[in-house]
Amino acid sequence: MSDLGKNDKTRLERIFRNGLDSVDDEQVEQAATETGRKIGRLEGTGIPDSLEGLWQDIKLLYSMISDVVRGRYRLPYRTIATVAFTLLYFVNPFDLIPDIIPVVGYIDDAFVVSLCLKFIGTDLEKYRKWIQSEKEK
Repeated sequence: MSDLGKNDKTRLERIFRNGLDSVDDEQVEQAATETGRKIGRLEGTGIPDSLEGLWQDIKLLYSMISDVVRGRYRLPYRTIATVAFTLLYFVNPFDLIPDIIPVVGYIDDAFVVSLCLKFIGTDLEKYRKWIQSEKEK
């Protein structure tokens, strides 16, 4: 997979930081709903091997936001906004690099997901442990 140029990374970082401050409760619910639909569509068509790591991260973020929306799990609002923004960016087919371009269209999505994972690292690790404890029950 190709890499983003420095200008694109800087632009995406700015979009990411600014986007976190604009997420509201309606968008959190929209992120859960729209991501669920896109996951269903993409799983139906098959995920390219080169996107497998990104795919697992997105499914984990989707699981996290879904558990929050359903009231099963609690997170600080900044983490919720970060996950929601990231998933809304992912479901938007016309972002920095349009998703209609096979594989390459997901480079910017992968970068935004990586920013999200860095930003919510501690909360994500707690969530993973919570998931594991729920499975053991």
